[in-house]
Amino acid sequence: MKTRHRRAAPTTFISIRNRLIRSRKETLSMTRIRRSLSVVASLLASGLALGACQTSGPTDAAVSAYTAEADSPATLKGLTCSNNGGMGRTVPLTASRVRAGDPAYIEFRGRMSPAIPSGHMYVAFGRLDAAGNPVSRYHIGSYPKGYVVGLYGGALVPMPVELEPSILDCSMGTFDAYRVSLTEEQYKKLLAKVAYYRRNPPTWTMFGFNCNNFAASLGSVAGLREPVGRAVPTFAYVQAYIRANGDGGQISKPVQRPDA
Repeated sequence: MKTRHRRAAPTTFISIRNRLIRSRKETLSMTRIRRSLSVVASLLASGLALGACQTSGPTDAAVSAYTAEADSPATLKGLTCSNNGGMGRTVPLTASRVRAGDPAYIEFRGRMSPAIPSGHMYVAFGRLDAAGNPVSRYHIGSYPKGYVVGLYGGALVPMPVELEPSILDCSMGTFDAYRVSLTEEQYKKLLAKVAYYRRNPPTWTMFGFNCNNFAASLGSVAGLREPVGRAVPTFAYVQAYIRANGDGGQISKPVQRPDA
């Protein structure tokens, strides 16, 4: 009985097919590279267009123009974690300065960042009840657009920022948290400064005005000052910020109820 053998495809056809497959893969690879380069170029161009390196927050005179917007819903729109679990996480406090009767608070938080080993600092703020527990919580921070590209591009040029909380701000635990209570007047100033930043977003630079400096600029409404070494990683900055304001080792943590 004869065994039938499948006739092999012509060598020329196989060669052409393989070349076409390689060519398609190379085209797709080049397309991805071009898209990535386009994003990088766009972000860098935005940074250059935004001008000189920012090193500090706005003046009191500039912020005062936004006092009327302090109670506007637009000021706080998008600053909650309503899409990521209610008020966001209640975190252990490293230090706190909460005065009885103060109606509001500001909280400086440091968390790890998958994109950069130094970590990320942002601010939580809101109203307190009579026992000193948060009854509302908003989040704001300065994070460069473009994720990794923005972070490392910010070592060269000022980068545009995202101010609204990310899912990591709403869900990830912190390595430090520092809460300071605010008077009604101080809270109004904080809201006015938030309104200013939302209308006039800052730029992000790794060694000029980064997430740490942005958070500290909000803390100035309570008379808090930055540590001497401004250009330090977040995992060291929050502790230095606490010590610079005389609250090192001082933990007065009110009993906190679960988030709504």
